[in-house]
Formats: sequence, structure tokens, C-alpha cells
Amino acid sequence: MGDQTVLKFEYIAEENNLSAKSLRNIGNVPGIVYGSGEETKKISLLAKDLRKALELPSIFSQVILLEEGETSHKVILKAVQTNPANDNPIHVDFMKVSSQTMITMQVPLKFINEESCIGVKNQGGMISKNRNEIELTCMAEVLPEFIEVDIAELELGNSIMQTGLILPEGVELSNTLSTSQDQPVVSCSTTRATLDIDESDAELSEGEEGVEGESQEGDSEAPVDTEEENNS
Repeated sequence: MGDQTVLKFEYIAEENNLSAKSLRNIGNVPGIVYGSGEETKKISLLAKDLRKALELPSIFSQVILLEEGETSHKVILKAVQTNPANDNPIHVDFMKVSSQTMITMQVPLKFINEESCIGVKNQGGMISKNRNEIELTCMAEVLPEFIEVDIAELELGNSIMQTGLILPEGVELSNTLSTSQDQPVVSCSTTRATLDIDESDAELSEGEEGVEGESQEGDSEAPVDTEEENNS
């Protein structure tokens, strides 16, 4: 787990007629907070702080702390709207969570030991990553920022399946994944170079067999020539 992301925010009172455009013009981003049985409330955050937080690869798979003065709320980021012209955030949705909130979220996969993978280093294969994230279900307080996938022992022709992932205690594959057909997360497959080498070896073997065959045919004709000479 890395350091928890903290974002300062302010509630926007219902009677406040400040438009979303006006908030953006002063360097803020409008948003909403909902969940925990409470009414949906409008909020405002500093755009520069939100942009920095959105640079984190794990921002959608961590519990964020929203702070207003002495008050704080644990939330998860549910949606971000961006300006298509510059990708700057223009609206954000947060959902409040507690230690008893069960959530299902996509969590990034972090592949490690690629440089020492047996299938690549010793067997000439290449790594094929079939997934970059995995859908998990757990209590909000134990939500992992990422799942490590160690591929050091992965051999040529083999895969690490979804059910083969090592998950933290209290974390499981989502119901959607656990009840569907198991799928590979990462595989070690044959490269074009490996295939070319195999084909070259096969052609070389065939050529050697051909030479040996010609030699045997030449030897079998020798006794016939000798017999003709004796008859003459």
C-alpha cells in the first residue's frame, strides 16, 4: 500500500447559484459525493490537486480521503469527466465508503521479474499480457492498489490464470470472474525468431537424411556393376 491520497474539498450549498463554469473559471472542479445512506451533495475541489491525483495509476483502486476543515470522509473515485480538447477534469463523482462497505472494483496488475522469466531468458519465448487489471471484491478498507504477478517461473507455452493470482487476505475475484470460465492473465509464447530457428533445424535434419540416402543408393549399385564386368 502506498500513501493515502488526500484531497481538500468544499461543499456547495444548495442555495449557491454558482455554476460549474464559474467554478472552473476560478480553478476548481465541481463534483458530487454520495453513498453511506446520505443524500448526494455537490462539492468543489482545486483543479490542480485533482489533476495531480489523477496521475496516480492506482487512483481508481484506492480509498481516498476527502477533507474539509476538521471533517474527513473516506471515498472511492467512481467517475471523472474530462474536457476532450485537453483532458482536464471538468466533473468528478465520489462514493463514500466505510470499513464495512463491500466493493467490487477493477485493480491494476503489476507484472514483476519479466527480465528473469524462464520462458524468455532460457527458452526464447516472449511475454504476452492478456490483462492489465482484474476485477476484485473486498471490504473497502482492504482494497489493494494493485496485484503483483510474479512471472519469473513462467515457462514457454504456459500461462498464469486468473484463479492462479495470489490475492491478499479478504480479497477475492469478483463474482463475475469466479463464476465464468477461467482466463489467462499473462502467457509466454513462441516468437517468430524461435519458429525460424526450429524450421532451420528441421530443414537441416532433412538435408542430412537426404545425403545419407544418396550414399546408400550409390553403394547398392556397386555390386551390379561388378557382376556385369565379370560376365563380360
